[in-house]
Amino acid sequence: MKENVYDLGYRIKKLREDMGLTQDALASRLGVKVLTIKRYESNEQHPPIDKLERMALLFRVSIDYLMNLDKRKSIYIDDLPHSKQKMILEIIDSVRSEYVTSKMGD
Repeated sequence: MKENVYDLGYRIKKLREDMGLTQDALASRLGVKVLTIKRYESNEQHPPIDKLERMALLFRVSIDYLMNLDKRKSIYIDDLPHSKQKMILEIIDSVRSEYVTSKMGD
């Protein structure tokens, strides 16, 4: 199946499968019926915002990603050891600082 990046249902299904969840397991985690998940994945029904929020947290992506409003997946570092989080944040700050400095020179 070729990914259709504009297809919310496809993204939900792909993320669910990537996590190794069944439709039943996802339904249980969202507090909905399996039929509702089937409808989400087939685009017969769109999830309300509270379900989108839950899915974004569960799948570790942003709602923007689910809705194709952002072309990138979010990156979460919360599960990394504190030392690794600190290193990543320092790199981000460094890159951000270089970007701001280069923009000021333009």
